[in-house]
Amino acid sequence: MSDQSVLLINMPWSMPHRPSIQLGTLQSVLRRANLAVDVRSFNLAFMDYIASGDAGLSDAGHFSFDDYRRVAEEYYELGLGDWIFAVAPFRESGELDQRYLEHFRASGAPEEMVGKAVRLRELVPAFLERCANEVQASNPRVVGFTTTFSQNVASLVLAKLLKLRNPSLQVVFGGGNCDGPMGDALHRAFPWVDVVVRGEGERVLPELVRDLLAGGGIRPQPGLCYREGERRVVIAQGEGAEVAMDEIPMPIYDEYFERLQQNAAQAQILPHLSIPFESARGCWWGAKAHCTFCGLNGSAMAFRSKSPGLVVGELVALARKHGRLDFNAVDNIIDMRYFSDFLPQVRDAGYDFKLFYETKANLKKEQLRAMREAGIVLIQPGIESFSTPILKLMKKGVTALQNIRLLKWCAELGIEPGWNVIYGFPGEPPEEYDRMANLVKSLTHLSPPALYTLQLERFSPYHQRPHEYGLEITGPKPYYPLIYPSDEATLNDLAYQFDYRYDDGRKPETYIAALRESLEAWRNDFAAGANLSYRRGPGFLLINDRRPGLGGCNYSLGETEAKIYLSCDGGATPMTVWKTLQADGETEISLEDVADFLQQMMELRLMYEEEGQYLSLAVAANPQAKSAVHETEGALAADPAFVQLSRAS
Repeated sequence: MSDQSVLLINMPWSMPHRPSIQLGTLQSVLRRANLAVDVRSFNLAFMDYIASGDAGLSDAGHFSFDDYRRVAEEYYELGLGDWIFAVAPFRESGELDQRYLEHFRASGAPEEMVGKAVRLRELVPAFLERCANEVQASNPRVVGFTTTFSQNVASLVLAKLLKLRNPSLQVVFGGGNCDGPMGDALHRAFPWVDVVVRGEGERVLPELVRDLLAGGGIRPQPGLCYREGERRVVIAQGEGAEVAMDEIPMPIYDEYFERLQQNAAQAQILPHLSIPFESARGCWWGAKAHCTFCGLNGSAMAFRSKSPGLVVGELVALARKHGRLDFNAVDNIIDMRYFSDFLPQVRDAGYDFKLFYETKANLKKEQLRAMREAGIVLIQPGIESFSTPILKLMKKGVTALQNIRLLKWCAELGIEPGWNVIYGFPGEPPEEYDRMANLVKSLTHLSPPALYTLQLERFSPYHQRPHEYGLEITGPKPYYPLIYPSDEATLNDLAYQFDYRYDDGRKPETYIAALRESLEAWRNDFAAGANLSYRRGPGFLLINDRRPGLGGCNYSLGETEAKIYLSCDGGATPMTVWKTLQADGETEISLEDVADFLQQMMELRLMYEEEGQYLSLAVAANPQAKSAVHETEGALAADPAFVQLSRAS
């Protein structure tokens, strides 16, 4: 690289099974501006350092890919990743470290993980020296760090080490951890960080880099924090400065894949590898009704998306270049217009892509089918609960029935939903958790959730207006002062996660025990093959119920009953079902007959009911078959293995 060069760095704990789309995109932006730039995936280098044995571990499997994931995700809310890298020259070890470990243990962390964290921390200084040597060998004049979630301290400590070696080096920080007050606080607290970019970097970075390379001062741009002598300059992020999506070039991932080829942890990483792509920014739902707990899109809620043809072209180009077909959309929510243009284009491209997207849960079945046909096999639908009263408190804009319906349709169509149940919302009715615990028995054939307590995040309505929701923020999460050498005011600005208490003094742990136990049973039953499915026959419907604790029955429905059951695939009222039957020539059946049969289905847990809407719970064994059941003979009517169900039974 030339002396006038830029190096963009991705530190732990960015997950190693995906290249950094932030740096890949910025590298592409800077190259388009004719600036010499390269990337260093030091998160990937960290896995290599551990797995290769160079770290001195007697067992190369001592710290696995799954352990890395646990630090980055499971223990993010405890600050473990930041603590592991909180070594000199960021700060000296001492009494704070013992207090942190006490805090980590008190959270319920297993002693095995405590031991791994301590051992890893001992290895970090040597790893940082390796990183610094690699950077120094490239002789850059500007280094840029992307920092999101647990990347802060790892980035700060390497930046300081580089600055001590070369005081003239220009250090730039950007990313989610630099948004809003957090970026200002980071720049204020850590003087070795020369510039902080708050908000989107594509528009400001080329001019900023030219200014830094020229050495003649920095021109003001929205969102920048920088220094002029002893004076700090903080430019407001401003509104309406969002980058148009079609202006954003395809990310460059060459360095990541080159490094992966030589990586000692390659065998652990490859089964999980997916390529990030971006088709939209912001959240169209959040712009309409901000979910009360969500802190994403802090300064960029405005939704905008890329032209479908551009996205398809990028998917094809990235697949061809890197020989991979698994892709991960980093969008917060899919553009609903994509169902009519983008998804058909992906489908018609004729490639066997596997895609991940985030979405709302109130999708129609045909929309889910369109997703599956386009290769979307993983979704994060933001379910969060199967209690409508609690969902209303979140402002999710969905009902429990819609959430359960989505899970059922995903099971039918071969889409895996990743979802959580979150508890601890201010004002939530405690009795809803007992109701959900009881409902779980009906749902064990569907993909189960994880369980998490409510986290109070910066930029969320709970953070912006806590007293409006019956909350009091008591300060940043306890790990912040145990890791960062900063005063209280700075920590309040630097923190993304906060502790809180309820105005009414509630303690959610006292009323979620039954649900916690039920969800654990759900996960076990699902893994063991719990099943509730139906098959269509000539004039009848067979339901196979293999949900633990519900009898293990097979049911045979006659033609009319089958029509009733199938008409509730998406949820229907007795009146709607009755009118459908009347239109189909079933004139002898009464509305009362329909209601009685639906109640029978409820008692057998073959349906779910909410506010007069009935949802069939069995999954189609053959979702491609037609939905109607005709003819009158039930071929297996005499089989004693089947329970006959009718309106009169």
